[in-house]
Amino acid sequence: FATSGFFITMNPGYAGRTELPDNLKALFRPVTMIVPDLLKIAENMLFSEGFNESKKLAKKMVVLYKLSKEQLSKQFHYDFGLRSMKTVLVMAGGLKRRFKELPEDLVLMRILRDANIPKYVFEDVPLFLGLINDLFPRMKCPKVGHEVLSREIGADLCNKGYKCSND
Repeated sequence: FATSGFFITMNPGYAGRTELPDNLKALFRPVTMIVPDLLKIAENMLFSEGFNESKKLAKKMVVLYKLSKEQLSKQFHYDFGLRSMKTVLVMAGGLKRRFKELPEDLVLMRILRDANIPKYVFEDVPLFLGLINDLFPRMKCPKVGHEVLSREIGADLCNKGYKCSND
């Protein structure tokens, strides 16, 4: 009569993980998992975050992640899976609640751009921006300016003898 159980989650081939030795694997019953439906997850998360156009926007986001995975260079730190997508969706909900007057597609476009570009190597940024422009045509989203911060950093650098530029 068992009163406890042990469960081991394994991701074969997942970066940075080691395999469980065969003698330990034999002690556990395998359970097969399937790849999650990212489109349905994104649609439901967007809807729960308050997006009315969740179906259309979820499709754009999943297509962007799929194309990015296929077309951007292969880098160890790139993540186009559920974990990354969920983080971006939660951030999109926060931005939507903060800027209620912005159109929903602009909110998603902005968060996709701002959350992903810092992760990419320099060569991949123009390609990623091209993908965003293809999925969100004729949309202009100005970059978020941090004028006060930029001015203070520039003043501090100038005080320390560095030459500053606004380029």
